[in-house]
Amino acid sequence: MRLHLLPLATALVLVSPARAQTPRPNLDASYSLVSSTTAPVTNWGFSKGRISIRQLDERHLLILLACEWKREPKAVCGEHYFAQWQENGLYIQDMNTDAMRVYADPAAHTLTIISRGFDAKASVRRDVYRWDEQELNDPALIRRMKREQSNADSKENTRVFGPYAKWAYTNNRIEFQKP
Repeated sequence: MRLHLLPLATALVLVSPARAQTPRPNLDASYSLVSSTTAPVTNWGFSKGRISIRQLDERHLLILLACEWKREPKAVCGEHYFAQWQENGLYIQDMNTDAMRVYADPAAHTLTIISRGFDAKASVRRDVYRWDEQELNDPALIRRMKREQSNADSKENTRVFGPYAKWAYTNNRIEFQKP
């Protein structure tokens, strides 16, 4: 090795382990809906919502969403997603997530989900959630949260789609906002 390359090689060796040990942001918490807006303006948004995120194992998170539609409060409104930590970030499952993007700001304790609609107006919805330590006490959201937890735990879903640890997590990275 040439002598003038030695400092560069030493720097790379010293930097690489530190980079690999960068702590992952802790997202385990509950988040309440702060705003739900659309462009163009429509009633395709949520009037209320709650997200619960919890760690399942070293690499996977479960994200539960319970919500209420502005235009149809009694309609089914909820989702669950699995996410996987990888070397270059946190990815949400590749199943049914093509039309959404998720942004997390750990410093501000907020999550933002941007969803594209498939309507004639090509609507875009922006839902902002903020960390909330208070107990969930809305009966409709509690019921919907339990339903999503049940769907996530469903043995039939596991039989049909396979275990979440074997799913693809490549297309949709959760973007972390810099402070």
